[in-house]
Amino acid sequence: MKLKFETVIDASREIVWAAFDDPNNMMRWQQNLESFNHISGEPGRPGAISELIYDEKGKKVILREEVTERREPSFMAGAYESPMGTTLIVNHFEEIDENSTRWTSWCNFTFKGFMKVMSLFVSGIIRRRTEADMERFKLMVETDQASNES
Repeated sequence: MKLKFETVIDASREIVWAAFDDPNNMMRWQQNLESFNHISGEPGRPGAISELIYDEKGKKVILREEVTERREPSFMAGAYESPMGTTLIVNHFEEIDENSTRWTSWCNFTFKGFMKVMSLFVSGIIRRRTEADMERFKLMVETDQASNES
């Protein structure tokens, strides 16, 4: 299943990139994320591996993240593995002007086992969840920027 998401953030690409690249921000905009643990490699660089633990309605879901590519400040890609399948995510940050950035995220989900069947029913849930996460990220960046300008 392939999905594309896009939002425009009222902040420079450098500010957006810095916020996205900081793992300490992840729990602020990924609502169900309980922990992010770096395991190996240089954090945020190709080959880096981390473990993300999410709470999905009381059930722990563990993802293994591997950063596959990085071109600062415009591009980061990663592979996410779980017992349910693998997701490849490519994030692109395009400078619209000095005060706005377009964030486009392409996601390619490959499901395993029973989730292959369930994928027919969960695409709407995945879409709404990702759009909500991106909206929280946008709000976080714009609010933080407004606070810093005060």
